[in-house]
Amino acid sequence: MLEINFEFRKGICFMRLIGNLCNKNYYQEEEKIKELIIFNKFKYIVINTNYINQIDLDGLNYLLEIFYMTRANDSNLVICDKNNFFKKLLNNNFPVIKDELEVL
Repeated sequence: MLEINFEFRKGICFMRLIGNLCNKNYYQEEEKIKELIIFNKFKYIVINTNYINQIDLDGLNYLLEIFYMTRANDSNLVICDKNNFFKKLLNNNFPVIKDELEVL
């Protein structure tokens, strides 16, 4: 099960992913996230991955899809990852921070 907690502060969209990010569950939130990114024109979108228990290849591809969607809409995607898992996995291609407050 995947739960997404949204928070909006100072033109920044914070998305906290909680649970398992796999092919069976992210598609339920996919349209909502696309609509938020495309229509609201956030300057930054911060995805907090600290509470992900499990991720598969489809979940990782979904994060890449969000990255390309934000670039197409003149937004910036920042991954919040206290364990540097995504930083190592994606070869520093994403801006990665350890705490959400670093964006503010």
